[in-house]
Amino acid sequence: MTDLPETSAKEFAATLLPLYHGPTVKIRISSSDHEYEISKHLLYKESIYFTTMFESNFAEGQQQVATLEEVEGVVSVRSFEALIKWLYLRRIQLDSEGPEDQISGAIELVRLADMCHITGIEAQMAQYIKDVLVANPGPQCDIFCSRPIDTNTYYLTRQHIIWATLLPPGHLVRRIIAAASVEGYLRDENYKFVQESHEIPAFGADLLREVRSTLSQMDSATQFEDPISGTRMSINCGSDF
Repeated sequence: MTDLPETSAKEFAATLLPLYHGPTVKIRISSSDHEYEISKHLLYKESIYFTTMFESNFAEGQQQVATLEEVEGVVSVRSFEALIKWLYLRRIQLDSEGPEDQISGAIELVRLADMCHITGIEAQMAQYIKDVLVANPGPQCDIFCSRPIDTNTYYLTRQHIIWATLLPPGHLVRRIIAAASVEGYLRDENYKFVQESHEIPAFGADLLREVRSTLSQMDSATQFEDPISGTRMSINCGSDF
């Protein structure tokens, strides 16, 4: 759906208003008494997942009612309600308590969107997580102490990393979770998630990519000694992968 604040009255009336009317479908969340009635046209426009579900010859297609099984870190009342609001208004609102839970809710939401083949939410949620990390750096040292190496990762957890790596490679939320560890990785070999970078290959690869991206932004040449030839050479800062 077009971003509402950038939509003219004429465009809204012609293209968006019909999405708020017409036939509806019902979606239930298992293990709860929550049931939602949602515009069929809106779901069809945004999600091939739901289009296939409600156009099938199975019970969902015949009854126009579907039940989503709760899945930890993906499908919950919280994530589905947040997804509905985003579909209608393109706004993010997560019922979360504290920075760690906000990050959990954000990853849960994008994983649900990915499951439903709904796109367009990735950049917004990556920025949301980045804002949470910046606004909540954790306890700081006094004026005589340097910035803690885990400032950006204070509220990140191993579970966040695992959930993020289940998103498609290159997903912006997956990248921002890895990017949060770049400072610690470059400043201290015992940064917070050193064990995860060894035990979770996808995270290690993501972190390597973000380190490379960070090094590519250096404004002065830096040399290193090649571990094979022993030759000293400059880091190529002009490319990323």
